[in-house]
Parts: sequence; C-alpha cells; structure tokens
Amino acid sequence: MSDGRKRIFIFVGPNGAGRHTVAEMAGSTLDIKKVLSYTTRPPRQSEVDGQDYHFITEEEFNEAQRNGEFVEVMEYEGNHYGVKRADIEKELKEHRAVYLVMSRHGGEVLKQVYGDQAVRIFIYADLDRIVERNRQKGASEENIRQFIAHYDEEMDYKSECEHVFENIDLAHTVFDLSKTLEKYLDRNLIDLD
Repeated sequence: MSDGRKRIFIFVGPNGAGRHTVAEMAGSTLDIKKVLSYTTRPPRQSEVDGQDYHFITEEEFNEAQRNGEFVEVMEYEGNHYGVKRADIEKELKEHRAVYLVMSRHGGEVLKQVYGDQAVRIFIYADLDRIVERNRQKGASEENIRQFIAHYDEEMDYKSECEHVFENIDLAHTVFDLSKTLEKYLDRNLIDLD
C-alpha cells in the first residue's frame, strides 16, 4: 500500500465517537505528527491552547483568512475553524505523515486539495454509545444534544472514506487502526507473531 509518499491522515466521524482519542493514541504509537486547527471558540474545560487547538480571536481568524493562509475553513455553531496550509506543509517536511481531526467538510476539502496523499479515516460509534459515554464524562444534556445534532449527517460520510472503524473498544480500535496505517508508512517493521 505504501508508495513512498508522505501522507495526511484525516480523522472524521460523528462528535463523541472518540475521533480525537483514537487519533492521538495512533499518532503517538506510530509517531505521526498532529496538525492543529485554529478556532475562534473558547476552550472547553479540559482543552489546552497549542495542544488541542490554536485558540484565536475572530479578528485574528479573519486576518488569516484574508491573507489566504487557510486551506480549509468552516463555521460551526457560530464559531470558525480553519487549518493553515503552511502548518501542514511544515510538518510534512519534517515527518513522514501527519494527522488532523476534522469534520466531514474539512475531510472533503483536504481530499480535494491533496488527492491520494490524503487518507480519510472514519471513526464512529452508535448513537446510544455516544450518549452514554458523554453522560459518564459528566457532559450536560445540552452538550450531549449538541454532540448528536449532526450524527446522521456525519454518518452519511462513512462510505466516502478510505477506512472505517467502529470504536467499541478503544484498545482494539487503536490496534486495528495502527496496523492499517502502518501499511501506508511502510517502515519495514517485522511482525513476530
């Protein structure tokens, strides 16, 4: 599967399905560098600037957009999100592969821009599982409603993606995903099984 090209792995799927966690664990396991999005929304309780997103003001976002710095932008629930082309290019110069966690819109745009270099990975869980996980995390019913508001719309994108993983058990999902991504990275690791 490897053709020696550098890869952009794009994690998409419904909110609350574990995209971020799965992507971070696989990225850490395979030493794949994360490219952060920029957003105008305030950080959530557990989020850290420069680790989860680049949190910037509306003015900073608009200026970057006017300067053509973003390869992809979107508005979601009144907040703006974008990925800078220079960030992707910089990381690809230094690393064999990068990953991003995005909406279906972002995945589609990056696929159009980067073609076969971009590999979309759809991570999902059934709706009941997403609701239950968020309740266990202590999310408010309002936050849960926001998370699942676009569930069907996001699920419709599953058939467009190169790889699909149902995230029932995190360890199994990351293991299976890592085996799949390893084929793209072609680092000649020996399987001792």
